[in-house]
Amino acid sequence: MKITVINGGMRHGSTWHCKEAILKAIGEHTETEVTEFSLPRDLPHFCVGCYQCFLKGEQSCPHAAFVQPIAQALCQSDLIMLASPVYGLDVSGQMKACLDHLCYQWMSHRPSAAMFRKLGLVVTTTAGMGLRRTGKTMRLSLKYWGVQKIFTFAKPVAAMRWEEIPDRKRKQIEQSAQVTASGILRAAGRGARLRKPFFRSLLFAMMAGMQKKNDWNPTDREHWEKQGWLSGARPY
Repeated sequence: MKITVINGGMRHGSTWHCKEAILKAIGEHTETEVTEFSLPRDLPHFCVGCYQCFLKGEQSCPHAAFVQPIAQALCQSDLIMLASPVYGLDVSGQMKACLDHLCYQWMSHRPSAAMFRKLGLVVTTTAGMGLRRTGKTMRLSLKYWGVQKIFTFAKPVAAMRWEEIPDRKRKQIEQSAQVTASGILRAAGRGARLRKPFFRSLLFAMMAGMQKKNDWNPTDREHWEKQGWLSGARPY
């Protein structure tokens, strides 16, 4: 299984340990090839809102040298893991900057056909509040990229450091990681037999209708035409 991980921070705290526990659990049952990116080291820039990725293509982004290795790894993986601790009741600024840079591959613009066959996992922890909102932010990007099935691993650890979590709770987290890994492996085994998300099908149909009338962004429309999606073909 090819896995791409985007870490929303450089700190090896609770979220990092949870991500590691899940990777370990998956690796106990299947061979894995893991590609990891840690932010902001691997993408040290904020999106500047220049619209170049939308209007001229993703290679026109002023930060394409950092963004495109991440985007390519996502397209080549079977499982996409987005991991961010809760910062200010939401994802880290670094993670948000990364997701902003990847908005060009939302279904409203130029989705990658490869995304529609992938599994996704969001991992987040907090010492207090914000789990739901943080998980939702990451899930939304996976959802609008077209990912087939999305898992969530969200834990309130009530501690600022992994070492401060009681042994009993850490063991419970590790057991939960095993359960999550088992779910991912079952879904991977089912492959094309997985249920097609209704929302995805509906949104894709709506966006196809929009692209047929698209006279404001030829870059997006050309992408859809090239895929055959405006002629009835579907990536799922």
